[in-house]
Amino acid sequence: MAISSTSESDWAWLPTDLLDSILHKLASPFDMVRFGAVCKSWGTAARQGTQIPKLLVPSKDNIEKARSLYSITDRTISDVTLPVPYNRRRCCGSSFGWLSFVTNTSSIILFNPFRNKKIRLPQLQKLTVYTRKSGKQYTVKKVTLSSDPAEDSDCLVVAIFGEFSDLVFMKLGDESWTYVEHEYGHLFSDVLYYKGQVLAIDHRSELISLDVNTNKKNVLAPQDLEHAYQTYLVETSNGDLFLLRRFFDEDSLSEQIPQSITGYFTVHKLVLDDESGRVVERVEVKNIGDDAFFVGDNQSISISTSDFPYCQPNSIYYTDDYIFTRPYFPDGAIDMGIFNLKDRSIRLHYKPNPSHKYYMPPPIWILLPML
Repeated sequence: MAISSTSESDWAWLPTDLLDSILHKLASPFDMVRFGAVCKSWGTAARQGTQIPKLLVPSKDNIEKARSLYSITDRTISDVTLPVPYNRRRCCGSSFGWLSFVTNTSSIILFNPFRNKKIRLPQLQKLTVYTRKSGKQYTVKKVTLSSDPAEDSDCLVVAIFGEFSDLVFMKLGDESWTYVEHEYGHLFSDVLYYKGQVLAIDHRSELISLDVNTNKKNVLAPQDLEHAYQTYLVETSNGDLFLLRRFFDEDSLSEQIPQSITGYFTVHKLVLDDESGRVVERVEVKNIGDDAFFVGDNQSISISTSDFPYCQPNSIYYTDDYIFTRPYFPDGAIDMGIFNLKDRSIRLHYKPNPSHKYYMPPPIWILLPML
């Protein structure tokens, strides 16, 4: 009996919806890599699949030393586990597949669970004299990366840390951090690398750009909005700059309720002047079209749901990232959901296992490695 061979071009002609269906059933991120290596069209489908953020959650079988990936599209936890050091510590950052942790010696560790690689950054000297009652893991609010450290030796790392949410930065290979001086009362909340600029936003929406070569900052928009409990900067799928402001449900701020719960978001589009870089227009919008935003302790992410029909458009997917008033014990991370800008409704995207709430840190969004 003759055995016919199948050329790469034959595989390439499989319908897109069939490829999406196969890719959607792959439990392991490593299977996605193998899938993408078959041919060019399969690689394109795999790249699109890895652009949907996964939620890093406690593993079902090995919660002490590993975590798993939760898919928001089919609402299932992968059977594949990822080894994660400091597994019971809060992740204070997630960029390009790299997670950030703070050690008891005030160093920041970057760890990539897909490559099983670790990078130890210099000690944050000012953290050695500042420790919250809940531990070092809560002293760094967020760590963001300008690029993938495995591919770019000039990767820039910016962190928001300490009692007053100060800014520090360094390039890979530097022996120490550079501290950014700023006025009292500017509690920074998020950092975004946008069109060659390092942008930072505070809780009252002052926007600055940071020149890492001179350590000088330039105010692009003043503090002229009411205080928000969290603010985020997001680059949309078509390259626009948006400001997200997160507010608590007022009823959840009572002493009888141990944790604060998100009530709503507001969204502003920011237009920057081409020459000065300053904000020349800030418009509140009620519709972000087909985009969906993913915010929390991670580097903020935007995707177009027209490419991913399983995601809810015109919505904000968020995780529990408010660390100023309390640690996540004993009630666990419960402030997670999907905020719909059209009808201002909120629904859950993931419900933690109740048995994990006493000792596991909150889930965090993570992007799988690009192929």
